[in-house]
Amino acid sequence: MGTEFERGLRRIAGVARPRVLLYWNRGLGDIALGLCALFARVRESSPGAQISVLTRPDLEEAFRLTDVDVVLASPGLQRGDPRGYENACARLGIDASGYDLVFERPDPSAWIADGVGRFVPRLRWRGEWNALVERFPQVPGDDGVVIAAHVSSETAQFYGYVKDWPTACWRELVARFAGDARLRWVLFGHAQPEPFELPGVVDLRGRTGFLDVLSLIRNRARVLIAVDSGILSVAYYLDEQFPLEVVSLWSDPRQGVLKQGVESPNRGLRHVALVGDGEDVRRLAVDSVEGAVRAALSRVQRVAGPDA
Repeated sequence: MGTEFERGLRRIAGVARPRVLLYWNRGLGDIALGLCALFARVRESSPGAQISVLTRPDLEEAFRLTDVDVVLASPGLQRGDPRGYENACARLGIDASGYDLVFERPDPSAWIADGVGRFVPRLRWRGEWNALVERFPQVPGDDGVVIAAHVSSETAQFYGYVKDWPTACWRELVARFAGDARLRWVLFGHAQPEPFELPGVVDLRGRTGFLDVLSLIRNRARVLIAVDSGILSVAYYLDEQFPLEVVSLWSDPRQGVLKQGVESPNRGLRHVALVGDGEDVRRLAVDSVEGAVRAALSRVQRVAGPDA
């Protein structure tokens, strides 16, 4: 009889404008990596469907890049809460009986497995979001080459392996470029207690919202260095044309954009993926990352011209 998802689509096939509710309390990256394909299947099966998503406040902005109709953000909802769906419905006064189809525990990895390697997620960028970059005058648009570095993400709390490259490695990498005055490093990620005080570094860890980060990548960065993360996945699948060299750092190459195995909708994006020895990102040599970054900067220079 198919998966729960397939059975649900059959139930609403004869409804003119079915109301669909999907609850999501997992990762940011899965919005691009899995949910976009689910939404596309719903639209294909029931073109008139109204899709609502019930989620955490920190994911609300990310869902605005998709084609869902309504985003319901529940205050106080925490990732991993086993009663999150019930509590979120209670907080927002949601009556699930008012929907034709409810996915309380969606499983995109299983439900759209046949689309891996074929479906290209496309996240919509709105022109008004470009102005968000003006909040950060310390990252000007005409002052050399900006390297955006996503240096801290979610770690083994929710995964069976470490995703973050060690801070000491990031410091050594940046220090190796200290003599290049044209470079400006911009750091993103969760707030960290230790300072990152090196020449040419703008440390924005813990000081940006989700759309702030994307606006800086879209409008300022020419190179993005990112661990396997939601930021990497979203930046990769932005349906927007702009030049971007991406160097990604991995433990498990069977996850994320590497698992999807499809090109970015951004024709100006070039992606180089580096995997740590023994599939441990902590064992990824600084020499390897430096080499990939220098190659990316060389390509940027060739495109920009000799006087850039």
